[in-house]
Amino acid sequence: MKPLYTILLLLIAHIAHSQTPQGHYEGALTRNGSVQLISFDFNNDKTTYDIPEIGYMDVATEKISQNKDTLNVKIFYGDFYCFLDPKTGDLVGLSKNTKPEMKIHLKKTEAKEKSFTAEEIKFSNADISLAGVLYKPKTSDKPVPYVILVHRSGWEDRDTPWYHSLAYILASKGIGVLLYDKRGTGKSTGNFSLADFNDFAEDAASAFNYLKARNDLNYARIGFLGASQGGWVVPLAANKVSDCGFAVLVVGPAVSLYEQDINRVQYTLTEEGYSKESINSALHYSGLFFKYIQTNTPKDWEALKKYASEIKGEKWIDQLDIPQSQTGDDVLWWRKNKYDPKEALSTIKCPVLSILGEKDVLVPPAENKNKMETYLTKAGVKHKIVTIKDCGHDMITQGKMNGAEENWPHTYWQWQKQPEEFVNSIFEFIKK
Repeated sequence: MKPLYTILLLLIAHIAHSQTPQGHYEGALTRNGSVQLISFDFNNDKTTYDIPEIGYMDVATEKISQNKDTLNVKIFYGDFYCFLDPKTGDLVGLSKNTKPEMKIHLKKTEAKEKSFTAEEIKFSNADISLAGVLYKPKTSDKPVPYVILVHRSGWEDRDTPWYHSLAYILASKGIGVLLYDKRGTGKSTGNFSLADFNDFAEDAASAFNYLKARNDLNYARIGFLGASQGGWVVPLAANKVSDCGFAVLVVGPAVSLYEQDINRVQYTLTEEGYSKESINSALHYSGLFFKYIQTNTPKDWEALKKYASEIKGEKWIDQLDIPQSQTGDDVLWWRKNKYDPKEALSTIKCPVLSILGEKDVLVPPAENKNKMETYLTKAGVKHKIVTIKDCGHDMITQGKMNGAEENWPHTYWQWQKQPEEFVNSIFEFIKK
């Protein structure tokens, strides 16, 4: 009986192992008959996926686990149950909670070789140690431009999907890329929540100086690309270094932090369908909030508290910053980051590309485009302002049906996508 028992254990182990995919798989997601290409690289230490149409490349899965014959994987579109067919080797699955249901079908194939190499790097800004990765194109004998990617708000390290994907895409197109873990994230020291915009600009400038000191890099010029909050930081960083080659501002505001937050409240509530009365009430609160932030007087604090109590039952209250005390962390953050990009943009000395999203409620073009044009014209630098149609703050369009009712093939699901104009605008601007 013992040999038979051993054979059964080995057979079970073999089946379990065979159900865990390894290697490169390519296929598609389907929804209501419409498809979007997707690929996976399954490895024991890390599994990544590409959805080229939304600009996601080499992104680590949010979650992956094996449960008997089911592979559970979480990606951009949510959680999927997947099954590995032992006869064909195909990997097939369904979304857990997406309606209408998404299906996935993948086949194992050969992975394509990357056109760039990745090098682990470290540099410093005073007592802050910054770690990251440097992507270097393989095939070009001519000098190539290098771009330093500057972070958005919150936690961002080299593996943050949007940030990492853009680096991957630009490197694949022959541009050198330095992406580093924001201070206090990944392998970098420090604390980003205690830093101000000048600190972040100093970190980016240190990355620039690190590249310039590398005698082994055949670079044509070095510049910065910052998205969202990074769009505020990049002009500061560009003005801290000599010979900055270019600056790319992706949904980077031309208004102050205070103005941007008021715009956010107005445009977000408008998009969500709230009444003019509700929007005006929220804006009135925001006005009281920023008045207190600037004056720090008991009178303005009491006025803010009183109005906050009057609106506490409103559904849109979560869109507002309601401080718990006169000296709470949120209050201190706003005071420390009282910033207006007017001076930095008006004195920048390198060519600038500004990219805005037509449907961005956080950095609406109506509030930012004209100011951006005015400041860059005053700076006297070559510049271009591009507004990408149908895109919000993440530079990805919304998924939707292209008609009111299902009527295949005339009406079908249009997947979310990152318009080609977005990356092409950046690539052409940097390569010039």
